[in-house]
Amino acid sequence: MKHIKMYMIAASLMLTVFACDDDTASTDIPVEMDKQFMLAAFDTGLFEINAGQVASSKGTTGVIKDFGQQLLDDHTDINQELMKLSKEAGVDLPTTLSNDKQQKLDTLSGLSGVAFDTTYIKMMVGTHEEIVNLYQVQATTGRNAELKTFASDKLSKLRTHLETAKSMKDSIQ
Repeated sequence: MKHIKMYMIAASLMLTVFACDDDTASTDIPVEMDKQFMLAAFDTGLFEINAGQVASSKGTTGVIKDFGQQLLDDHTDINQELMKLSKEAGVDLPTTLSNDKQQKLDTLSGLSGVAFDTTYIKMMVGTHEEIVNLYQVQATTGRNAELKTFASDKLSKLRTHLETAKSMKDSIQ
């Protein structure tokens, strides 16, 4: 019984210490979430830019080439805006793709003809599902008000990209 009382007292003291903390731990989590959003969004955008560049030259149809160019242009604009926001937030963004995205780009670059078109569109559906979800989460739960607005403002364009890619995928199959 004596040990139980000691544990209860120790637990009470620990709770008191954590309750009186200056909340740095709770504010670090959302800030870290904002940082992770910037890193993931930039990496995915960088992939879209590079894949769009490849598609604009290797696509077998004007539709694929035009879509690639549109993604290249749109994601370049989005990433430039994200770079400004990250600089203001003190977050350093990478200058190269993550290993995962680089492998996808390498796979895509090694293809040609219909295999290229099919793989490119499937990748665009997948990456746009990923990026729409990422931006949706940031727009609703992000801590930084500017990043929340940025994510919310870009969702319409990203959803349009996703719907276009899905439509193209359906027409290729």
